[in-house]
Order: sequence, then structure tokens, then C-alpha cells
Amino acid sequence: MIALYLLILVDSISATVIIPLLGPLLIDPATLVFLPDASLPLRNFVSGLLVATYVLLMLYMAPVLGRLSDQWGRRPVLLLCGAGVLLGNLLAGLAIDLHLLPLLFLGRFIGGATAAAQPTAQAALVDTGSNKARLLSYSMLFSSLGFVLGPVVASGLSTLSFSAPLHLCTALTLVALVLLWTGYREEEKPGRKVDWSTISIFEGVRCFREAAGDKAVRGILGGFLLMQVAWGSFFVFVSVYLMAAPGLRLSLHQVGAFMSIMGIGFCISNALVQPALSERFGMRSLAVAGLALNATTMVACLLLGSAYQAYAAALIAGITVNIAYPSIVTMLSDRVAPERQGWILGMVGSAAAMGWGISSVVSGALGGLGQALPVVLAAALMATAALAMTVAGSGRTMADAPD
Repeated sequence: MIALYLLILVDSISATVIIPLLGPLLIDPATLVFLPDASLPLRNFVSGLLVATYVLLMLYMAPVLGRLSDQWGRRPVLLLCGAGVLLGNLLAGLAIDLHLLPLLFLGRFIGGATAAAQPTAQAALVDTGSNKARLLSYSMLFSSLGFVLGPVVASGLSTLSFSAPLHLCTALTLVALVLLWTGYREEEKPGRKVDWSTISIFEGVRCFREAAGDKAVRGILGGFLLMQVAWGSFFVFVSVYLMAAPGLRLSLHQVGAFMSIMGIGFCISNALVQPALSERFGMRSLAVAGLALNATTMVACLLLGSAYQAYAAALIAGITVNIAYPSIVTMLSDRVAPERQGWILGMVGSAAAMGWGISSVVSGALGGLGQALPVVLAAALMATAALAMTVAGSGRTMADAPD
């Protein structure tokens, strides 16, 4: 299991480490590496396109690779994804060293196309048949750690060079791949083979159609998508609001502390709170409670009067969102057969990418009208997700189904 958790951690770090580097690489005139003669609007567009390339490829390919892992096996797909992360990081680092923007795009393309290590590793954990909720929560812990460590690694090592964070990620991915190759073996399942005739370039579209037509999961996936749009809006734009809010106006240092404390909340929830609560309460109850409390915390952020109140809100927001997240993922896993675990967990990753993409566009437009509006939208959507989950989560699980 160590190899699986390490791969999740490295995959998450690799996904986020590039984000803080885009400013100095493409925007800040004092540190420009790419397009030094281009206009600022064009450089901003290219920066957004680099993020979108990764997200869109992940959105399409995560369920495809998840389904492939159901047929081919978890281990070969995990090795494929790990190799993709390794190559993506290597190319991105070389692109910065050589000042080659097309190479950076190629690295992001490969990284996004193989960004299914986390859902496939989660499916491998589910295959063990032990406490599913606890294992999934621990996988979220390592994902959250990577989400927090990515920007930390970027800011810390960029003082050496802008490529140094990518080279470190390359080395870490290589370690994870070696551990995966030598230490992870999955149970052989007789008769499992890849039906290549069923897999095409349109496999991603087929996966989405299948999810839309599956009554057992479509409502929960819809609620999860709402949650991701809400959380993406809040996470990305709350810092802008906190720095501009009358009577608050946090400094950049204080906003950094706010985001760090939120990351601590992620880890506390996934390591301690959610696993403990899952022993006493059902997944639907935890999902609804986490979503509702998170929406309430977002509203509270609009009423803050001091930095210390903001820090408390950050901790609560981090804890509550990660009570809901693994609970919803467990609900979805419980509603499909063992041979479809890779597909459904791939759909989770795809829905998350879609939600964050939607939130970036919608909340970005709203932010131009008022800095509080993205937070207001996030609170409303999170409350709607809680209401949706009360209805969608009431269906039967696979365990409840008749033989």
C-alpha cells in the first residue's frame, strides 16, 4: 500500500507544482522565461491554456484509464500513469531550462492524458476488500498533502531555478515507480483481459454517457459536480476577497497563512475526523452534513472581522469539505460492481476536473462584477449540493442489491 499512497502523493504534487510557476514564467516582466516579446493579454492566455490543457486531458482520459484498469488490471495502468507523470515532469523541467514553450505544452499534454494515477490507485485500494471508507479517506489525505506541498515545493525550490521543482517531481516519481514495480502485486483474476474492440478514441464520451444513464450513480455524480464547482470557486477566489474585503484586507502573508491552515484542515479531516465518523455514521449523512457545514462556513467568510476569525474559518472549511469528499466517493464506489471500480473512480476524477474548469470560467466572470460574488456563488452551490445529496444518496448500494 505504501507504493500506492506515494504515487497518489507524487501525482498530486505534480499536478499543482506548476501553478505558482506560471506567474514568473509567463506574466512577471522581471522573470519572464517564455514569450518575452508578446503582449500581456497573450501571455495570460497562454498561461490559462497550459492549465486548461492538463485539466481537459484529465477530464477525458481519467474514466478511460479507469475502465482500462478494470479490464487490463490495476498494476499495468498504474505503471503507465506513473510513467506519464514522470515524462510530463521531465519534459516540463527541460522546457524551462531550454526556454521551449512547445515542450512545456507537450509535458502538460502527457501529464494530463495520464493523470489517472489517483483514481486507479484508489480502485486498487478498494480491491483489497478491507475498510473501504477508511482507505479512501487515507488516499484523500495523501492527495491533500500533495495539493498543499505542490505550491510549497514550487516557491521553495524556485529560488534555485524555475525548473528545480519539476526536476524534484521527476525524481520523486521515479522512486514511486520503482516501489510500484517491486512492491505492488495485485490479485490475479482469471479471465480478465482487455477487449480492445470496445475501446476507441470516443471511449471518454461513452463513459460519460454510461454515467448519465446509470440511475445508481448519476444523481450522486451530479451532486459531486456541484460540490466541485462550489469548492473550486471558493478555493481560487476567496484569497482575492479576503485581501479586498472592507474592514478585513488581509495581507499576502495572512492569505498564505489562511490557505496553509485550510490545508491543515484537509489533513486533519482525512487522517482523523472522517475515518472516525465513518465508523459511527452512514456515508450519506456525512456527505450531507459536510456539504451543509461547508456552505455555512463560506457564508461566515463573508462576515469576518479579523484575521484570526479567518484562520478559524479556514480550518473548519478544510475539515468539512473533506468530511464530504471521501464520503461521496465511498457512496459512488458502493453503488457499482467490483469490476467497475476503476471506471467510477475515474469518473470522480473527471467530474472534479470538470467542476474546477467550470468554476474558473464562471467565477472569473463574476469576480469582475464584485469580489464577494464568487464566494456567494460557492456557498449557494455547496448548499444545493447538500440538498441534492439528500435525495440522490438514498438509493441502494451493491451490497443491498439482491443476488
